[in-house]
Amino acid sequence: MTNTPLPTHCDVVIVGAGLAGLVAARVLEQNGIAPLLLEASDGVGGRVRSDIVDGFILDRGFQVLLTGYPEVKNNLDVDALDLRAFEPGANVWREGKSHIVGDPFRRPLTLVSTTFAPIGTVWDKARIALMRTKLKRSDPKQLLRGQDMPTATALRAMGFSSKMIERFFRPLVGGIQLDPSLSTSRRMFDVIFRTLANGDSVVPAHGMGQISEQLAASLKTTSLHLNTPVTAVSSGSVTLASGQSITAKAIIVATEGPVAAKLLGLPPVESRSAGCVYFSAPQPPVNHCPA
Repeated sequence: MTNTPLPTHCDVVIVGAGLAGLVAARVLEQNGIAPLLLEASDGVGGRVRSDIVDGFILDRGFQVLLTGYPEVKNNLDVDALDLRAFEPGANVWREGKSHIVGDPFRRPLTLVSTTFAPIGTVWDKARIALMRTKLKRSDPKQLLRGQDMPTATALRAMGFSSKMIERFFRPLVGGIQLDPSLSTSRRMFDVIFRTLANGDSVVPAHGMGQISEQLAASLKTTSLHLNTPVTAVSSGSVTLASGQSITAKAIIVATEGPVAAKLLGLPPVESRSAGCVYFSAPQPPVNHCPA
């Protein structure tokens, strides 16, 4: 954070120092532009922050980093994050027993457990393999331009049984997208499933907030101001909670949808809220996973 006074004019103002705002500042710097980055809270990262409580590193919400995201290697020093990977797949709990549903392409020893897991038919599991192969070969930009429909509708159209949808896709994808009804876009489902197949699900050794801190530390010419909420954005200027106005040649609103709509005077945008519960256990619930 800089302690310099806020200017009355600059070339580019970025509203919000979450991941989008930090990466926007990084790209601008790479093109010779020194932006003004304004953040309402007391730290960078938005939702991607971590807190230390009683010796525990607590990420703010359920988060993982998918290494298959195209921009990860372009913007992060992956080695410095000391990433810790989860096993590819899921541990499905049914009637008091756990069943490993893995990725046999990467973990061949999970083939038997996956084949006999009580989540659907053998044909369902064959369809997952076919879908995985198809999505891995697809361009994510084209997936986002594809025909859209609710995820549940798309899964049924692909031939998946109700058992497979209820016992596997609904808890897994519903948890990732915060949508147990599976009514959200199948486009995002396709992109997420492709990303899961192309990389690992990981967390930095020191918490997800390390990602935000690394991005902020990489900025050299950006003027970052925390505890500086913006109340309105108009063509060519932003208004701060203090009443000050700053004019700019360009303004990037890098906030969540509901906040962006309010700042820009647009119709309200809905979002999904979620609670996060932290707990400690004397021992891990799973001792090992097949290699």
